Amino acid sequence: QAHPLGSGIGFTEDSFPNFAESFYSETKGYMEQMLKCYPSCLTLRVRMPISDDLIHRNFITKIAKYERVVNIPNSMTVLTEMLPASLAMAQKGLTGVYNFTNPGVISHNECLDLYTKYIDLTYTYKNF
Repeated sequence: QAHPLGSGIGFTEDSFPNFAESFYSETKGYMEQMLKCYPSCLTLRVRMPISDDLIHRNFITKIAKYERVVNIPNSMTVLTEMLPASLAMAQKGLTGVYNFTNPGVISHNECLDLYTKYIDLTYTYKNF
């Protein structure tokens, strides 16, 4: 495995998308490869988007509704931090593929522990 858990080996912009277990993920992978043919295209790889609101598309809001969650560290995209950067990139005419995530990783459990601490003290969750 190229990126074993806990190894600290991350992904680069040259890394091929490695998750095709859903139609959405597989389609994203195909589209990224096709868009590379267009020299004026800017592709931002977003992972598990979170923001300071609790709208239904927020990653934390979604997993808080799941019956069970996996406890795997993953990259996150904090939208309120990344959106201004994306606008600046577009204004500068940058092109290519960018991993549009914040540094480091956080697990689902860590996210939900923070949710419990700051949003709902009565919330509980189970792992698979």
